[in-house]
Amino acid sequence: MSNITKIVPKRRFKEFQNAGDWEQCKLGTVVEFLKGKDLSWKDIEANGSHECILYGHLYTDYGMVINNINYTTNSYTNDLVLSDYGDVLIPSSDTTPTGLARASSVEKSGVLLGGDINVLRPKKHVDGSFLSYNINFNKPQLLRLIKGTTVKHIYNFDLKGIDISLPNSIEEELKIVSLFKNIDNLITLQQRKLEKAKALKSAYLSEMFPAEGEREPKRRFAGFTDTWEQRKVGDLTNVASAARVHKEEWASSGVPFFRSSDVVSAYKGNENEKAFISFELYEQLTRVSGKLEKDDILITGGGSIGIPYIVPNNEPLYSKDADLIWVKSTEKFNSRYLYTFFTSPEFRRYLNGISHIGTIAHYTIEQVKETPICLPSIEEQNEIGAYFAHLDNLITLQQRKLEKLQNIKKAYLNEIFI
Repeated sequence: MSNITKIVPKRRFKEFQNAGDWEQCKLGTVVEFLKGKDLSWKDIEANGSHECILYGHLYTDYGMVINNINYTTNSYTNDLVLSDYGDVLIPSSDTTPTGLARASSVEKSGVLLGGDINVLRPKKHVDGSFLSYNINFNKPQLLRLIKGTTVKHIYNFDLKGIDISLPNSIEEELKIVSLFKNIDNLITLQQRKLEKAKALKSAYLSEMFPAEGEREPKRRFAGFTDTWEQRKVGDLTNVASAARVHKEEWASSGVPFFRSSDVVSAYKGNENEKAFISFELYEQLTRVSGKLEKDDILITGGGSIGIPYIVPNNEPLYSKDADLIWVKSTEKFNSRYLYTFFTSPEFRRYLNGISHIGTIAHYTIEQVKETPICLPSIEEQNEIGAYFAHLDNLITLQQRKLEKLQNIKKAYLNEIFI
């Protein structure tokens, strides 16, 4: 290799700690560059004679290592490009820069590689999957190479100049690849557990609330047989919104000030940049509007409409006027049941039918009051609310486990690659 720089990663396997420095070189010195050819979406056929990968599949179907090929074709000619085991594939065009800044190694020979795929064929002393993980870690370098305006491109000629760091033995490369494959397998298994929990919730949401025109759901807990009662949300409780707070009244700390973006983020299990108002302003406003209390429900009235949030405790919290509609908790209903109703397909169908769709959709206080809801007995509401709270907790747990694994992978990438 030419222009070699000696470097040492932060983390190494014990057996390689005295194995010598890593070497930094240009990507063009360790791979041969090819280009995929000709195949397009119209060539895809179920149960075709040859496995194939199109450039779009690299975005939608595959991660950093490809073991199983999802598509086949009968379009085969001798001038098409076939993979070698360990080829590294990088899409060469996309509408977004981040779509191009990715690499996948294909651990299978003889796969047809379609057009708009940069093919990097490693030389004998370099493992393709190691290169794939390494290149993905060095994504900022790829982003700097992207050209174009509407459609972005990255070319083999430019990829040749990427700096790449390699151990001085193939054995260390393979040990690193084994680690990341194990982590990726754990991530895949955890993603499946999360998807299974979400699918279970979705199925029960469809079956445990009556369909339009019905008075009983398809699925019920044992022991409940009474017909459900048709009501309107406004018949059950007070529906209002908080007083207006101007942006210049926001504070850097104090009482959390909830906006629709906070509700949407909480619903998705994400963090949002927090906003606050002073305790003095909070006391002043709540003397007029009242205070949010445990089990009250906030529901988005603008933007992503109809997304609910159940207030978890009695700690001070204030909400943003018309952006969030405030449904007060009462003894007439179980708040967790009402929250679950607001996440159900039946509510979503109703909402799509009545919201004012212009440039922005709206769900108003009056519309919330007029929203029809089927109510079982309070005892059945309690059962339904508790069951979906359990499912939500399960989904949150699975999501956190997934994020933990993803963070572990990110940390190892940062410490092992240079």
